[in-house]
Amino acid sequence: MRELPWRHPLACADWLAERGEAEWALFYSSMETSYSGGKSLLAWGVEKRVDGGDWDALSEHLSQYDNEYEHAWFGYLGYGLKNRLEKLPEDVADAAISIGSALPDMQWRRYAHVLVFDHAAKRLFAYSDAPEAMDSLPRAEDAPALAQKTQGHRVVMSSPMTDGEYLVNVGRILEHIAEGDIYQANLTRKYTGHVEGRRWRHFDLFCKLCEVSPAPYSAFLQLGETAILSSSPERFLSMDAKGHIEARPIKGTLRRGDSKADDAALAEKLAHSEKDRAENLMIVDLMRHDLSRIAVPGSVEVPALFEVQPFATVHHMDSTIRAQKRSDIAALDVVKACFPPGSMTGAPKIRAMEICTHLEKYRRGVYSGAIGWFGGDGSMDLSVVIRTLIMQGDRFEFQVGGAIVSDSVPEKELEEVQVKSRGILKALGVL
Repeated sequence: MRELPWRHPLACADWLAERGEAEWALFYSSMETSYSGGKSLLAWGVEKRVDGGDWDALSEHLSQYDNEYEHAWFGYLGYGLKNRLEKLPEDVADAAISIGSALPDMQWRRYAHVLVFDHAAKRLFAYSDAPEAMDSLPRAEDAPALAQKTQGHRVVMSSPMTDGEYLVNVGRILEHIAEGDIYQANLTRKYTGHVEGRRWRHFDLFCKLCEVSPAPYSAFLQLGETAILSSSPERFLSMDAKGHIEARPIKGTLRRGDSKADDAALAEKLAHSEKDRAENLMIVDLMRHDLSRIAVPGSVEVPALFEVQPFATVHHMDSTIRAQKRSDIAALDVVKACFPPGSMTGAPKIRAMEICTHLEKYRRGVYSGAIGWFGGDGSMDLSVVIRTLIMQGDRFEFQVGGAIVSDSVPEKELEEVQVKSRGILKALGVL
């Protein structure tokens, strides 16, 4: 490890994109919060890879070293991995309309070169066995200018689930709830499309996404022809080398206001919404149960409940759950105990997933899974895959969803899905 003069993480990532690096990863803190957003990571130069759907294949490589950034692994866990953990119906394959359906359920890389950006201290650290690889890094201390890079195009977009079908499916979930089958289900909707006209780099679109919808868990994964562009606001799981675990599930969403007074009133409305509190509490209880399977008895706690956090286009309600990992449990075992993220399933978890698979009729792919990294010292930091674009060439797809509970109103749920789409639609130039 050595320290380098400060550079902006987006400038260094732009350098990789410009030279056509085939596979690399950027975890960019485009929004700082009280719990995250202070560091960014950039990694390239593939040394090892794990692709497919075998949890054990990844587990074999997550050995422990003294430093979290040496021998770290970067990648994603797709929603389909749920079928390797529980006996569940297979998701419908829709490769003809979906990019994500053709992707492996997991893709992980160990890279030769890792840069760690400390935003607060303006310090940059490099981990590499080849110091000369850093010699050509750009000197820019500011983010690259977007200018007109993401303009001059037309977006063609559609959804395999119409507005009417979404409303009907919400009604069907309400029937399941009324029958006592479930308490909550997270119904999602997929959008697919392509870009006509001027072609821009996927990384330019990511920069635009960070500009219009900043988030503590922004991420860009270049995996050959596929790019994953994420502006997730939600922490799935983090853990330090001593086994201290934190989850911050989000449940409860309301749009931002048109004025300061309107915005404050909407935040207050969300904070006291019985419906949103009920949604949130169900997932907090689910996460507490999941974590108790791998935690030291008595260590699971909820230090913060029903906190409202402002983001660029929405207010979110989240809660914090903490636990201490048992000494016989590895980092990946923690993930497996909690996967998929409870905020993306519903409760009870298995039955909610069965119902959503039946109603959605398409694979979620990367969406609803996790993106992040596993450190060489047993640490990890994973976000929930929401507010995320999957791109190949000029084709793209994204998904949005919302929790349905007993007092959900179908038309209001459709409105919430539209609100959650605003950041991506703004980045694409649709809004």
